[in-house]
Amino acid sequence: KKLALTFDQSALQDQQASESIMGDRIELRRVMTNLLGNAIKFTDVGAVTVRLSIANKQPRSIIASKQPSRMLVLEVEDTGPGIPAAEQPKLFESFITGSHRRSGSGLGLHLSRRIVEAHHGRIDVKSNLGEGSRFTVQFPYQQV
Repeated sequence: KKLALTFDQSALQDQQASESIMGDRIELRRVMTNLLGNAIKFTDVGAVTVRLSIANKQPRSIIASKQPSRMLVLEVEDTGPGIPAAEQPKLFESFITGSHRRSGSGLGLHLSRRIVEAHHGRIDVKSNLGEGSRFTVQFPYQQV
């Protein structure tokens, strides 16, 4: 397809190497493979960018403040056709396929959300028609 694929981890340069996320390596790889595969599949021209960064999480309660206060943020952004606003709220439901001619079975994003949530994370999408999509995954990041 001759797409540019960029991996940007520049935001991690000053971070401690003694921190990590805890989880199932195979399942986390499945999430990454699904998001990256979708970005490549739906992008005909332009680029796919993968970014890693760390964000501070704002505790919602005293109980939440005992959880890790930092999140590892993975973003997969493409320059594809974008996802219609009407389809975005149901995107992570099972067997929901988009209106795009290359839509799959409707399981990949559903399974990705389930895996992310099982790892105490969250997954979101921001997309505009004609501008592409950005999937953001956040995982608790803790010292080991």
